[in-house]
Amino acid sequence: MESITEAYERRILLEGACNVRDIGSYPAAGGGAVACGRLLRADGLHRLSGRDRAELLGRGLRLVIDLRTERELAAKPNVFADGRELAYRHVSLLNPALPQTAPTDAYSLGDLYIAMLDGSAERLREIFGLIAAEPGAVLFHCAGGKDRTGVVAALLLQLAGVDDATIIADYAETERNLAPMLEELRAERPQAVPAEAYEPFLGSPPIHMERMLEHLHRRYGGAEAYLRGIGLSEEELGALREKLLMA
Repeated sequence: MESITEAYERRILLEGACNVRDIGSYPAAGGGAVACGRLLRADGLHRLSGRDRAELLGRGLRLVIDLRTERELAAKPNVFADGRELAYRHVSLLNPALPQTAPTDAYSLGDLYIAMLDGSAERLREIFGLIAAEPGAVLFHCAGGKDRTGVVAALLLQLAGVDDATIIADYAETERNLAPMLEELRAERPQAVPAEAYEPFLGSPPIHMERMLEHLHRRYGGAEAYLRGIGLSEEELGALREKLLMA
């Protein structure tokens, strides 16, 4: 497994977001590597400055996929939502039918990620179809760039042939990056949820991504089989691989 900090600086330092990262340069199947500059993962973009927007546009960003709910969009509008600077698409990854609960001893973040795979297939199909169709750089994000964003990133990286240990390490990196906004995230705790139950929701312990990947392998046979099963065509899968892998 490659160190998070080796070879290429994935984290993009911005004034208005703290967890923006390129998923490129990880070792991939067949001795290759994930292409740099084509796929970015991020937390909320509502506080981006003009310099931040210029930085992302200068990196070739052409499409933003916002994975948040309608309620989140209304409270914290995306700076790219007007579509003037690039293409913007909203696809809420949280299916309303999924359990709406904070982690407990009986229901963890890992269970939430598994529920997204099993219960949000139509939404994931739309998200991956958008990524496949866009020739330029794509950024996908949610509120913290951890849970919904982490599921999408994990599927992309596994499709590229990145090993599970590296995918898990990429997921776990979020916890350190989100430290500056923990108080803001804590302030968003629903009144009905006790603080001690909400706190685990703010971290990214490796065990939760490990559980999701185990489920992905066991039930679906891995990311490629999963994406094919939810309706992506061979042409779309080929376009995703072309975007993911260095020539």
